[in-house]
Amino acid sequence: MPAGRLRQLASETAIYGLSSILARLLNFLLFPFYSHVFAPDAYGVISIVYTAFLFFNIVYQYGMESAYLRFAVEADEDGRRRVFSTAVGSLLGTSLVLSALIVLFPAPVAALIDLEARYRWLLYYMAAILVLDTLAVVPFAELRLRNRAWRFALIRLAGVAVNIGLNVLLLVGLHMGVAGVFMANAAASATTLLLLTPEFLRLWRPVFDAGLWRQLLRFGLPFLPGGLGYAITDRINLLFLKRMTPEQVRRLYGDRFDLEALAHEAERAARAVLERAGGVLTPEVQQRMAEAAQAVYGNHVVGVYNGVLKLAIFLMLVVQMFRFAWQPFFLQHARDPDAPQLFARVFSLLTAVSLLVLLSVSFFAAEIVRLPLPGGYALINPRYWTGLFIVPVALLGYVFQGWYYVFSVGAYLRHRTALFIPATLAGAAVALLFNALLVPRLGMLGAAWATTLAYATMALALWGLTRLHYAVPYRWGQVLALGAWSALLFGVWHTWPALQRPLFELLLLVGWAAALPVLRVVTPAELRTLLQRRPPSA
Repeated sequence: MPAGRLRQLASETAIYGLSSILARLLNFLLFPFYSHVFAPDAYGVISIVYTAFLFFNIVYQYGMESAYLRFAVEADEDGRRRVFSTAVGSLLGTSLVLSALIVLFPAPVAALIDLEARYRWLLYYMAAILVLDTLAVVPFAELRLRNRAWRFALIRLAGVAVNIGLNVLLLVGLHMGVAGVFMANAAASATTLLLLTPEFLRLWRPVFDAGLWRQLLRFGLPFLPGGLGYAITDRINLLFLKRMTPEQVRRLYGDRFDLEALAHEAERAARAVLERAGGVLTPEVQQRMAEAAQAVYGNHVVGVYNGVLKLAIFLMLVVQMFRFAWQPFFLQHARDPDAPQLFARVFSLLTAVSLLVLLSVSFFAAEIVRLPLPGGYALINPRYWTGLFIVPVALLGYVFQGWYYVFSVGAYLRHRTALFIPATLAGAAVALLFNALLVPRLGMLGAAWATTLAYATMALALWGLTRLHYAVPYRWGQVLALGAWSALLFGVWHTWPALQRPLFELLLLVGWAAALPVLRVVTPAELRTLLQRRPPSA
C-alpha cells in the first residue's frame, strides 16, 4: 500500500502551503482591503497589469526552474554548484536585457497589454519586479530539491508580511493609490531575494558552463510556449472582458451595476485626458478621451470578475500546494516498483479533495463575502458581489488544472517535456475561441466557462499524449462517478433555494463525503495511516 508515501506527499504539500500558497493567499488577503480602497475600475487596471506579469514571468524564466530541478537532482555538490551558477547567470543576463527593453520602449508594451496611456508609468515598476522575482526562481527550486520546505515557507511568509504591511502603510497612511500596490510588491520581492542570500553564497561560483547551458535550454525552452499557452488559458479572459463595450455592459449588467456612477467615472477619465493635453481639443485628444471613457466600463467588469475570482483561491491553494510538492515527490519515487499505481491513487485523492473544496466554496460563497469586519464593513465590498455567480464555474477550472499537474508525470519521467507544448496550445486555442464567442454574449459567465473548458482540454490532451510514453492506471470510473455525484448534489442545491442555508449545505457535504468509502476513493485503513503521527526521526 502507498499510504506512507501518500502521507509524505500530504505533509510536504501542507508545508509548502505555508510558503508559495500563503504567498498566493496574499491576493485573497489583500483583496478585501482593495475592495474598500479601490473602485472596480481601478482594481481592473491593477488586474490587467498583474495579468501582464503572468505572461512576462514565463518569458523571463523560460523553464529554467524545471531545468534546474531536472539536472541538479542527480548531481554531486560540485555539479550542483555548476548547474546553479549557469542557470542563475543565464536568468540574470536575459532578465536585465528584457527589463531594459520595457523601460526604453514603454508605449508598445502598454499597447500589447491594453494599458491606457495614463497608467503607462506602472511598467517601470513591473520591469524592476520581474528582475527580482526571476533571480529568486532557482534558489527557491534548490530549497525544494533539498526538502527545505520550512525555510521555503518562512522566506515566502516574510515577503507576504512585507507586502501586506507596506500596502496598508502606502494606501491608507500615505494615500498613494495604485502606485502604492506596486511599490509594496517591489519591496517584498527585494526582501525575498535578500533572504535567499545564503543559497547564493553556498552555491554561486563565477562559472558559466556553455555546454550545460545548452542542455538546460533544451530541457527548459519547451516550457516557454507551453507556459505562454497556459497563461493564455488562465488569464486571456481578462483582456476580452476589458474590451467589452459600454453597450454590452449595459445590456448584460444594467440591473446589477451602478450605470450612473460608471457614466460619471467615464466622464471624469475623459476630462483627465483633456487636462493633460492642456485643454486643447485636437482629433487625437478626442480619440484618447473616447478610449479613456470606454476603458472605464471594461476595467469595471475586469475588476468585478477578478475580485470574485479570488474566492476560487481556496481551491487554487490546494492545487498549487500540491504542485510544489508533486514534482519532487514523483521524481523521488519514480523507480518504486509500484510507482504507476501510486500516481493513480494520487490522482483519485486530488480529485476528491478538489471537488470537496469546489462544493464547499460554492455553497458558502455568499456567506464568505458577507463576513463582518470591524467598523461595520463586510469582508468584500458589496459593489463586487454582482459577480458571485461565476464562482462555481471558476472553481471547476481549477479541478482540471490539478489534473494537468498530475498528468505531467509522464512528460518529466520520459524526458518528453515538449509534450507540454501541444497540450497547452490546445488549451490556449480553446480559450481564445470560446472567449471570443462567449464574452460578448455572456460577459463574465462566458469568460469563466471559456477558461474552464480550456483547462479541461489542456489536461485531457496532456493525458492522451503522455500515456503513450508512461502508462498510469488511472481509475477513471471511480473519478467520473465521484464527479457525477458532486454534480448531482450541486444541481440539487442550485435548483432549490430552500437548501441554500448553512445547515442544509453542511448536510449535503456530509452526503458527498459518505460516497468516498463506497466508491473506494479512500479506504478506512488509508485514513488511519494518513492521519497517524509520524514516528520521531532517528
